[in-house]
Amino acid sequence: MSGAEAIATLALGAVDTAASISKQRAQRRQAQQRFALEQQQHAQEQQRRALTQRIEERRIERERKQALAAQRARLGAAGVGGAGGSADAIFAGVNQRADQQLADSRADAAIAAVPPLNLLEDDDSATIGALTGFGRQVISAAPALLKT
Repeated sequence: MSGAEAIATLALGAVDTAASISKQRAQRRQAQQRFALEQQQHAQEQQRRALTQRIEERRIERERKQALAAQRARLGAAGVGGAGGSADAIFAGVNQRADQQLADSRADAAIAAVPPLNLLEDDDSATIGALTGFGRQVISAAPALLKT
């Protein structure tokens, strides 16, 4: 091989290396953009879920107030006082049902907030992080669930 051929081979190798590096950088940039887009979509989904949860909690509280008012009206119409004995038991039942609905709604929201796991991903830390995050949510929701 002559000197010119060796230089040409080295030049082609350098061009191939430069093209490979450029391709890797482009792929890394695309991966970063995909990651940023996924993060943004995840944040928007969390905001939507939080709003939906607030709406659900307001609905449950509104239904609680309506049920309590309806029970008071029935007791008043029956000539029974709104305090003590049977009235307290009825009000406690209404409140207990509403509290249970709130706890169920919050537990459902906590479960729905956990992103689905992609076990085919190469990055094990993401899977482990998602599992531990779910575990923390379950543990934090447990006291509220145990009260009922």
